[in-house]
Amino acid sequence: MSIKVKQLNAKIKKIQKVGKDTFLLKLYCPHIAKNALAGSFIHLRLKSFILRRPFSVHRIEGENVYILFKVRGKGTNQLAKLKTNQTLDVIGPLGNAFNLSKQTKKTVNILIAGGIGVAPLVLLAKTIKKAKLDKKTVKVLLGAQTKAEILSEADFKKIGVKVDLATDDGSKGIKGTVVDLLKKELKALSLDTKINIYACGPEVMFAAIHKVIKNNKKVSAQASFEQHMGCGLGFCCGCVIETKDGYKKVCKDGPVFDLKEVF
Repeated sequence: MSIKVKQLNAKIKKIQKVGKDTFLLKLYCPHIAKNALAGSFIHLRLKSFILRRPFSVHRIEGENVYILFKVRGKGTNQLAKLKTNQTLDVIGPLGNAFNLSKQTKKTVNILIAGGIGVAPLVLLAKTIKKAKLDKKTVKVLLGAQTKAEILSEADFKKIGVKVDLATDDGSKGIKGTVVDLLKKELKALSLDTKINIYACGPEVMFAAIHKVIKNNKKVSAQASFEQHMGCGLGFCCGCVIETKDGYKKVCKDGPVFDLKEVF
């Protein structure tokens, strides 16, 4: 059953700073809260800007949708300055979702986030836990440059999943990258374990993950790609990426892709 995409006004219930240049936005948006899946995104319109901005659905609580974002330019800087009870023009839910169809009690799910890439993975972790699988089947690997840039660690622990950390400067967790954590995790698992990887972060991280797993038939990997978008609906072709099957639109064919399809 297809999800009906709607354009609507969403009221800001709360906006708070949660990290270095990072904000959590709470929107009252019943339609999107009811229909969004882990991996879905919304397209926000900001005043003074022609193009909308895409943001992953971070969390859903009741009829409220949470968006986690980092100030990177004029658009996100304006978003960070909005106030409670203001409204935003929103289109959503958009995009495809992470595929959880191959879940069993013997499956190990590894969620990998680089920096702000953690945004769609909190909802994903909660979705997997709701599938009532064994408690040890979800593991989260978070990477950032410093401990100040580690995001959502408490949210994952509240859901009840194990979290391991890596920072470039060694200020929290291991000194290294989140891919170093992945290598360590894979070595610790038995050879007959089925492993599903779900990732979000910079494309260079995706390439590194693929290099680690490409010859392992027991591992599958999906990643949520970030791309500048025009319409968000698949008309303008402004967000295409090259795959083994030709060019595809991140907004419509993604944002979630199988890594083997891209690399």
